[in-house]
Amino acid sequence: MTFAGFDLPDDLRLLRDTVADFVREEIVPVEAGVPGDARGLPIDDLRTLQAKARAAGFWCLEAPEEYGGGGLGVFEGVVLAEQMAKHRYSFPRPGAGVFGSEPPNVLYKGSPRQIEEYVRPTIENAWTAFSAISEPTGGSDPARAIRSVATRDGDVYRINGHKMWTSGADTARYGIVYARTDREAGRRGMSAFIVDSGTPGMTITPVPVLRDHWTTEVVFDNVEVPAENLVGEEGQGFGLAQEWLVRGRLRYAAQAVGVAEEAVRIALEWAKTRETFGALLATRQAVQFPLADARMQISAARHLTWEAAWEADQGRDARTKASIAKVYATEAGYQVVDAMMQILGGMGMTKEMPLEHWFRGLRVARVVEGPSEIQRFLVARDMLGAAALGRAS
Repeated sequence: MTFAGFDLPDDLRLLRDTVADFVREEIVPVEAGVPGDARGLPIDDLRTLQAKARAAGFWCLEAPEEYGGGGLGVFEGVVLAEQMAKHRYSFPRPGAGVFGSEPPNVLYKGSPRQIEEYVRPTIENAWTAFSAISEPTGGSDPARAIRSVATRDGDVYRINGHKMWTSGADTARYGIVYARTDREAGRRGMSAFIVDSGTPGMTITPVPVLRDHWTTEVVFDNVEVPAENLVGEEGQGFGLAQEWLVRGRLRYAAQAVGVAEEAVRIALEWAKTRETFGALLATRQAVQFPLADARMQISAARHLTWEAAWEADQGRDARTKASIAKVYATEAGYQVVDAMMQILGGMGMTKEMPLEHWFRGLRVARVVEGPSEIQRFLVARDMLGAAALGRAS
């Protein structure tokens, strides 16, 4: 059996179109009333839209059914993420939280108590959670860069360390914190812990960045965490983190495809109605060619993303294809949005338009979930084998 390309099943096509209608008819009109320099949807508007999404059956669609989610696979998820991203505040989460908030994927491997106390309530009550991996010493190579330490002391672990670029820690209910339980064991010495927000010794400071959704700096000073909050076993943290990388990278790729396609739609409408020197912009090759290039880039990015997602759903190792899709889609999406802003001229730069929000979001997307350089290294390593690491094959 091979990848079936763009021949979507009827039920998925219907769901995709219904989600697209919801975004266009519910989210976009609300955003139109939000000042362009706002960093997100007002909380009351968000809660109203969440209630509508829940009533429509669009709630936490990728979370497992047994925990109250929709149970959709990776492929179905990226198809829908494209449509969920076609609005202003679509980064870092398509839908800006309107479609619910899923727990960090590593928690699906948690204990029955962790499932009941964190996973189910997150889905049911729209809790948000953070994942703290990157540190000032680096984020692209967590197996070596992580210096945070968790030391067992009876029934608790004491966490000391410093995390950077953690999204959402300032508003989250809890988070997953990765720290070393064995300083000498490399990646096998990293463990994952559930840490409740507000735990004594934890300091969270917003770090403004380019996109609307800021990151945070999180410092742990002798933070006590119950031993039962260890996810899995000691030393399993790196492996648990690796398991959600494919889905996370493909979601960013799908978002890039979605906003790029919406940017082209906006530019097409502009080119068909705007005149310069007595003729429509649509007649100018300087406008036609970027539009044609954009269509080619979007088609290629979608195919790479969908194929990688399909491979993941077959239980195959899709890490390399996910890296390819993430690099190509985010870089192509950035180029497309930039070109469409150029077509719109000054109007494309205004904060009332979604283009500049997407432009900033896509610039950040080329770094988060593994920067483009790391993805290229992973692809090259897959091609070269041990030689990529300086060892004879």
